[in-house]
Amino acid sequence: MTKNNQQNLSGFVSEQHASDQLTKIRSALLALRDAVILLNQDDNVEWWNQAAQDLLSLKVDDAGKSIFDFIRVPEFRQYYQATTATLSEGVHIESWQDPKRYLRCELTPFGDQKLLIIYDVTRLQHLEEMRRDFVANVSHELRTPLTVMMGYLENFSDQPDMPPHWRRGFELMTQQTARMNRIVNDLLLLSRIEIEETRELNYIDMTKLLTHVYDDAQAYNQAYGHIIHLHIDTYDGLYGSEMYLNSALSNLVINAIKYTPKGGNITISWTKTSEGCRFAVEDNGIGIAAEHIARLTERFYRIDKGRSRATGGTGLGLAIVKHVLYQHEASLQIESIEGAGSTFSVVFPAAYVHTAS
Repeated sequence: MTKNNQQNLSGFVSEQHASDQLTKIRSALLALRDAVILLNQDDNVEWWNQAAQDLLSLKVDDAGKSIFDFIRVPEFRQYYQATTATLSEGVHIESWQDPKRYLRCELTPFGDQKLLIIYDVTRLQHLEEMRRDFVANVSHELRTPLTVMMGYLENFSDQPDMPPHWRRGFELMTQQTARMNRIVNDLLLLSRIEIEETRELNYIDMTKLLTHVYDDAQAYNQAYGHIIHLHIDTYDGLYGSEMYLNSALSNLVINAIKYTPKGGNITISWTKTSEGCRFAVEDNGIGIAAEHIARLTERFYRIDKGRSRATGGTGLGLAIVKHVLYQHEASLQIESIEGAGSTFSVVFPAAYVHTAS
């Protein structure tokens, strides 16, 4: 066999192998239970698997039509057209065919084409709703007995003739009941934020809000003796929920106070950026080890459980912050060096910023 024939045969074998691999990939995609759709650079449908055909009622002559002809959901179009789509975890939408069915759409661009995968997350959505309802109902039911217990404990603790060994016991019970009450209140707030997925956006005067946050921080700071600075470099405001934002931003400031040794320095700032506006809290406190940063916004996650209990933490504060910021499409950034301090920054996108005249 000549050299040219050997090269031709080798090329044929390589092409055949690539063709076989492509056939296997297509067969695997066709067998998937999740909908898979290949889109061209003009957002037109080029190829789909059986699950996508069933979900979107696609026919052979639908090839070349726009994906928006089949998915007529505003949230999907907004997600699809967003420049950050490749960084997103996808978008959850209600099925346009069955309101009781929930879908998650994930878009992955590659070259001039895009791969759209649609998952049926109805069962997960129902489980999440059950969890939220359970937490909200249990927390609500606990409020009344806790209030009664706290009232009686305070009355008994005020008795002047109580023996010292009994007084210590009542003090501990009062502290733990108060801590449980804080946990219940935080759980109720978190449940309320999760349930209220959409709300009316109102104008927020950030200068006024941050002054209020600063005043509250100074009152809380009396036992710590920190020097707290407030720097407002822009009069730009926000559109959103003032009550929830006040809770979230105050939480970040209070955390800085609690986890900074007495006599520290804390700086609160509000600045304009190319992306929108930035709120930041910087401290020279104990800092956070790198392995903990990614998990800080998880519910009940604590770096040092003993210290968190000593400072009255519930382990829910940053989870509340995360959900509030999510509803304002804001991102939380955490920079920290263990033993040297931390900076918690919140970047609000330009769409939520009210530019000062």
